Amino acid sequence: MIKNISIIGAGSLASSILSAIMRAERSYNINLIDIDKKKKSLARKYNLSFSSNYSSNISKSDLIFLLVKPKEYKIMLKEINQFLSKNVILLSFMAGITHDDIKNNINKNITVVRCMANLTIKNFNSYVFYFSKSLNTKNNMMLKGFFSQFSKSKRYKTENDIDKLTALYGSGPAYYVFFNKIIRESFIKMGYSDRDSREYTNDLLEGSVTLIKENNDLDAIIDSIASKKGTTEAALLEFKKKKINQIFSKGIVYAYKKSKNILKK
Repeated sequence: MIKNISIIGAGSLASSILSAIMRAERSYNINLIDIDKKKKSLARKYNLSFSSNYSSNISKSDLIFLLVKPKEYKIMLKEINQFLSKNVILLSFMAGITHDDIKNNINKNITVVRCMANLTIKNFNSYVFYFSKSLNTKNNMMLKGFFSQFSKSKRYKTENDIDKLTALYGSGPAYYVFFNKIIRESFIKMGYSDRDSREYTNDLLEGSVTLIKENNDLDAIIDSIASKKGTTEAALLEFKKKKINQIFSKGIVYAYKKSKNILKK
């Protein structure tokens, strides 16, 4: 049974995960750790214990969320190694750091699970995708039960799936926000106020999501809007001419390649 949780790293994803856990069905003893003392404000927000260094409190953890920057992972593992109990499960949300990278930097035979989610988890809207070579059936069921309180979850058999999902899903909200920004700036350039541009853009995208949920045939939706020689078709033809879809897909491939070589410049 999961009672004690340590979260190492208090960045944006940690904040979103913490927000979700705090609204879950059960309450947990949570210890937030970040070497940046300014991050104590996040712990204060939820009335949690906070530490800017690694201590024996970690040894009480049933789950440890690893959410530090990838370039800092070796130093972090070296520091916490002495405090790891043999029964703890390490949940790594560090992009590009493999299951074996972590196993090779700890002394004990500890269960390591590589995970990927995105910031929408704070609103219970994200999947948690995960992969592990060392997760047994009992612990897998326990983890699924834990995740189910605030997210959907799916276990993958290959670690390469986690790298692909890092680029597609972990980064996904940024792509949608980037598109939102383009539309919003277009409203502003055509003379609308910042306030109206924000409201109209958000309403537009929310309504479009509803259309997609109602009809999975995306081409049919587009065809229902883009009449021949009309305004929508004019815009879409320009997008196709500039090969916007290829540019976008190429960007995601770059993200995937980066997740495979996260520590290389």
